[in-house]
Amino acid sequence: MSECHTQASQRKHRTSGLEFDAVGGPPLVVKLLQGTQGIGVVLVESKSAARSVIDAFRQLEANILVQEFIKEADNRDVRCLIIGDEVVAAMERVSTGGEFRSDLHRGGTIHEIELTDEEIQTARTATKALVLEVNSSPGIEGIETATNVDVAGLMIDHVEAQLHSQKPGGQVSA
Repeated sequence: MSECHTQASQRKHRTSGLEFDAVGGPPLVVKLLQGTQGIGVVLVESKSAARSVIDAFRQLEANILVQEFIKEADNRDVRCLIIGDEVVAAMERVSTGGEFRSDLHRGGTIHEIELTDEEIQTARTATKALVLEVNSSPGIEGIETATNVDVAGLMIDHVEAQLHSQKPGGQVSA
């Protein structure tokens, strides 16, 4: 998993360097938190480029995520979706044509994968311990296409089950 650092918009402040030092320095990825489909995702390969990109996003009063770039991932990533405590779908995304972003909408390819027991446990633990990435507009088209799983339906079923298990006073049971 890559190291991440989130940054709320601070238009008045210049880049301090903490944004990229927190993730081990360049190369790194800067993402708009409000971006979708790989739009607003920039690979920066030097501190000066990182300062320029971060300062530009701040000028726009954008909230960003600064993330370690993992070259060894070879322009691939694994996405898994957990609902409740169950991994309901997992896929690998692979970029094409020299593009570092593996998003389906940027030309990436997708296919279903089976996670190992260790990967499943890591994913479950991560959902309880920290936020890996905040996505204000997560797309589920890719994972539904790759896995033939009705992810949206499973999400609705889970929310409905949680609502039905509400305790008196409006608290939802864990």
